[in-house]
Amino acid sequence: MPNPYNYSFNDSTQSYHFLTKNNIDYRVAFIDDQTFSAVSGIEMQNIYQIIIEKVEDKREKFDSQVSSTIQSIVLSFFKNSQNAMIYICDDKDDKGKKRFNAFERWYKNCESNGFINKINNVIVCYTEEKHWTLYTSLLYHEDNSNKDTIVEVYHTLQEILNDK
Repeated sequence: MPNPYNYSFNDSTQSYHFLTKNNIDYRVAFIDDQTFSAVSGIEMQNIYQIIIEKVEDKREKFDSQVSSTIQSIVLSFFKNSQNAMIYICDDKDDKGKKRFNAFERWYKNCESNGFINKINNVIVCYTEEKHWTLYTSLLYHEDNSNKDTIVEVYHTLQEILNDK
């Protein structure tokens, strides 16, 4: 695995930033996600949604250092074993499945998959007008004391989203 880019934490945006060799500026943020608490009725802390985005919408050739950098940031996030992370692949541009598959490849090659567990849930949401698909993954540390509850709630998300 190539060396990660240097990255820094920006207090004002509460996100990590790094610049690639092609001058692409990336931002990685962990946003407090209250979905699990809302749907379960149980106060669940330390669950975050990871947001990975390019600051500008530039096309970029494959750069393996981007993956290494994101892996380094995620490993740092899981230094707190009570943290859990949900990844929802944006599908506004019909590339959600592609992002989901890339995230799956990243995890399989990640140094952490011995102590960070990952499960997937492809959620189909329905309204009267249309339906759409959310490609999601949940990552949690093997030593997370709430892992059973977190996984149980994660598996009920599709039912709850379609009940509304």
